[in-house]
Amino acid sequence: MNHFQHVYQQVYKEGELFQITRKSKTPFTKKSRRSNSVAVIGGALGDEGKGRVTDELTAYFLKKYPQVIHYRDNGGANAGHTVEIGEIRIALHQLGSGIMQPNCVVVLGKEMVLHPTDLIAEIKAVLKATKTKQLPATLKIEELTALSLDTHRAFEAVLKMRSTGSQGATGRGIAPAYADIIYRHPLKMRDLIASDWSKKFKAHYQLYQAWIKGMGFDLSQLEVPRLAGPNVLVGNETQFLKNIAKTRATLKPFVQNTSALMNKYWQQTTPMVFEKAQALGLDKRWGVYPDVTASNCSFDGIWSATEGSVDPNQLAVKAAVIKATYTSSVGARRLPTLMTNQLAHRIRKDANEYGATTKRPRDIAYIDLPMLSYLMKVGRVEHLALTHLDISYLDTPIKVCVAYEIDGQKVDYRPDQKFLDQVKPIYLELPSWDGAQAAQAKTIKDLPSDALKYIAFLTKSLQIKPFMLTTGPKRSQSLLYW
Repeated sequence: MNHFQHVYQQVYKEGELFQITRKSKTPFTKKSRRSNSVAVIGGALGDEGKGRVTDELTAYFLKKYPQVIHYRDNGGANAGHTVEIGEIRIALHQLGSGIMQPNCVVVLGKEMVLHPTDLIAEIKAVLKATKTKQLPATLKIEELTALSLDTHRAFEAVLKMRSTGSQGATGRGIAPAYADIIYRHPLKMRDLIASDWSKKFKAHYQLYQAWIKGMGFDLSQLEVPRLAGPNVLVGNETQFLKNIAKTRATLKPFVQNTSALMNKYWQQTTPMVFEKAQALGLDKRWGVYPDVTASNCSFDGIWSATEGSVDPNQLAVKAAVIKATYTSSVGARRLPTLMTNQLAHRIRKDANEYGATTKRPRDIAYIDLPMLSYLMKVGRVEHLALTHLDISYLDTPIKVCVAYEIDGQKVDYRPDQKFLDQVKPIYLELPSWDGAQAAQAKTIKDLPSDALKYIAFLTKSLQIKPFMLTTGPKRSQSLLYW
């Protein structure tokens, strides 16, 4: 009997709920931790609901404090965080999820890669959605944040056509943009607003033109995606510079040195919410190739992005978000717990499981405890947010993978596709509950008893403290553990 099976015995056979229904103290004040600080990361393979969680935490703090700092430190236009406030529902990509809330300061940090044209389109989308002439929140963009441009998107497209080098990529040019940083020739936000900008961008275009020509393609004739509207041609050097020029005046007011700002606020008790993009299972260190992203998806990325101002080990809350009853995945990875039955179609329809950025239908898989346990460990996660508790059907038990076997021998999880292709998942079937009933719950104790047992089983199995639950897309369908 392994750890997960032992917890199953405790919960479902012995009735132990591990005090799951007991109201806990606020997690935002801890001895030896920075008060009112929380970071939210994806605990599985992305699309878990991080944007919704960070947005609601921002709203929670704004009820008690005059200001909140909302910081985003990784990824770019490949992220898709859906936020719903009242009748407004919008998918954010590069902007932090606090952008819809007055008295929030949204900072786009140093280790993001930003696409200027898409960023402006996103700002316009927020203005249209909120029917305002100014962003509800204050936006600040770190001047050292690297740019992701059409040249990067074209380069990624060529790699994809030439080989499997960009297999699983979103087409937003994220990896080539991060590669420029490693190659030591990135263009940054301060280059965009500098007086000599055209010289630098011209050299950049010529470099990518030469690389792409060497692979047998013409950069000017390649099409690349945009956040809004159809694909567009990169165009020749003159057209490329003209497109860049259109973004400079709009973005210049937001660009500044944010290092002093972050250091200042970290020394105070102003609430700080850190929003990560993608997920631990997509991190290039912990994910399964080729479906990994190029940025740091763990808490330690906050340390480097803020230039040492924010120590993630001092965060009061370090929360990972996972979907409670299933896992979704977009890309070329092959999950050993993949559903291929009618249940997958049912979940995809009921939970709108399509990529917020790419609109690709997501694969649906059973909960994989060996994988999640591994990711919680390497991510140094301390708190767990469970979303989609309403996705449960009384006519279908909830299957959970509790072990792997290869040729009859138990094996631990490894982030390696060849290894995962060989494993046989061992499942437990757990009692389900009425998802519609769960969606009506106003408190933790209002949840169906089998939902409470499941929460106890999952959090104890992962050895993580419960933090937040969601039972539907509306703000009223969030249950806090404090």
